[in-house]
Amino acid sequence: MSDVSVAEALRRAVGGPSRVIFPREFQGFVGTVHGGGTAAFFLDAAGLPPGAPARLDTVLGRTVPVECPLEVVREAGPGGVRLGLRHEGRLLAEGVVGRGEGLPLDPSGLLGAWRSARTPSGRLPGTATCLACGSTNPLGLQLRFDYNDRFVWRGFEPRLPYEEPGGGLHPALAPILLDEIGWWLGALDQGECGVTTEIAVALVEPLPREPLLVLGDRAAVRRTGDSKGRYSRAEALLLTRSGTPLAAATVRFAGSRVYSKRLLPVFAAESGAAIYRLFPRYAPPGSSSGGVMGPGDGG
Repeated sequence: MSDVSVAEALRRAVGGPSRVIFPREFQGFVGTVHGGGTAAFFLDAAGLPPGAPARLDTVLGRTVPVECPLEVVREAGPGGVRLGLRHEGRLLAEGVVGRGEGLPLDPSGLLGAWRSARTPSGRLPGTATCLACGSTNPLGLQLRFDYNDRFVWRGFEPRLPYEEPGGGLHPALAPILLDEIGWWLGALDQGECGVTTEIAVALVEPLPREPLLVLGDRAAVRRTGDSKGRYSRAEALLLTRSGTPLAAATVRFAGSRVYSKRLLPVFAAESGAAIYRLFPRYAPPGSSSGGVMGPGDGG
């Protein structure tokens, strides 16, 4: 799938009005569809006019497998198009896509604060095959985020698979990217890897074919959901480099020791022991957990 666009990959995945098989290039964790990829499918399947402002609310109840026939359920209503993914009768994920009503947060204050405090402490690691960060995934955004004590961000030029024939970028880029940065905001907040369970995305402008900026505020992350503090809610923005808002998202992250034990060795293979400075409770005996990852430590 090295020369296939995201738009074409989504078209090929659909096996009729009620079936989809996600290719392995849509995975986040190995074998599991990326949360933002699931949201991107719902956005694409809703069939809104190209470039129209949209609101997308996705709930991820169970893992969604790649390379597995899934039933697509669809219902149109006054609030938008409701879609779901089922496997063997079980609902895995559901989303509602409707017309957009503007951004859920004020971008001007966030952008101004970042511009005055954007010296990075380092770059976060990733994996080889992830749809968002995967360095070898032909459909991937192939991004690693910069970070410091206050922000997580990355300026970037979108890759060729996201370009649209008539100009601009495929809107799938927004939920994939915003889910990924929301995951990292939650993980850094908890010092724990995990999963995203909810993704709410507002798209307010067509995505232009030009350098972009994705930005999240670590200080704005809030614990929510249960007394043990296992859930974090984070917000992030997608903008042009000049500061024009394009999309925003709120992501609910669930921390999990199981995922930390599974993912941190993968991250460490890329970044070395430096990753354990961000996740100190998992540092191997005898290693240092002080300081921060340097700009070269994250690849």
